[in-house]
Amino acid sequence: MELEPFYELEANIVRTEEIGETPYGRRSNFHMKGTVKGKINGTYEGIDYGTIVKTEVGDVVHVYVRETITTDKGIISGIRQGYAVPSKDGLAIRLFIFFHTQIPEYRFLNWTLGVAEGKAGPEGLRLKVSLLR
Repeated sequence: MELEPFYELEANIVRTEEIGETPYGRRSNFHMKGTVKGKINGTYEGIDYGTIVKTEVGDVVHVYVRETITTDKGIISGIRQGYAVPSKDGLAIRLFIFFHTQIPEYRFLNWTLGVAEGKAGPEGLRLKVSLLR
């Protein structure tokens, strides 16, 4: 298996909906907007249906995002899932991504797994996304 760098994502939370305490943790919807740069370029919109769980290392977020990247060739949809764990400079993020698209040159994404790592904090979300080939 090889990791192929694909794009970098920079986004900010533009709206938050607090759902409240549930049997699984505190639920919030984090609406995000930003940009994608790399082998694909475009605008980004997503909603993280996050569940915040108290642990011995602090508040851990179970990340579940539905997102779209709008490029000049069309739209790439993604389902991103993983964890955001407290670190010394915000939240350390580790995720996997399933893509869906009809863009002919990116149809291979429909059966390619993406992986992402990065940080989240007051300055926003910063991710490096690679493809697992």
